[in-house]
Amino acid sequence: MVMQTVEELHGSMVLANIMSVIWLGDWDRYETIFAEIPAEVSNQFPFHQHYQREEVEVWHENHFCIPGEFFISPYFSSYSGNGGKNAEESRKSLLCLIGIYEKLGFYYPLENNLYPDHLGCLMVFVRSLIQEQIKAKQDSDVELYNKLVDLEVEILSNYIQPMLKPLQKNVSNHVQHPFIKEFLECFCQSLDKEEFLSLS
Repeated sequence: MVMQTVEELHGSMVLANIMSVIWLGDWDRYETIFAEIPAEVSNQFPFHQHYQREEVEVWHENHFCIPGEFFISPYFSSYSGNGGKNAEESRKSLLCLIGIYEKLGFYYPLENNLYPDHLGCLMVFVRSLIQEQIKAKQDSDVELYNKLVDLEVEILSNYIQPMLKPLQKNVSNHVQHPFIKEFLECFCQSLDKEEFLSLS
């Protein structure tokens, strides 16, 4: 396994942070992040050029919060089981995810009244894993670093990547606003197995 440099890890952490604040609709934090990064970096995020807070807030709610014509579920469990055996597997996967969170003391979903399989929570967890990888790298703790990378790969492979194809399908079927459309395309491309796991 090739170790990322601290700079690469910081880049991955910024990406995970941006993705998490969008999924969670934390527009104050979004604006703070983009105010702090250089224009040449912000230009690499095609959705940012379409950011107009009031419009984006409305469409974010329409797509990710309010069930209806434009709703796109941000929950892993919505994509992992459709009755019978699959529903049981989905329940087990969700319990396993909760166990991982508890084992590592990750209480963000509980503290923020969110379901643990929400993409925003998953991305906050990935961000926290990357943050711990940075600390392990700075402490030259290769064993801890490798364990954290393995856990990140597990979360991405088991909980995030299975959602990418359905999300991509929804982009063409349901998305009306260019910010949301570009964000979903960027999210799916950035977290595709070949793209993201090659960084680890």
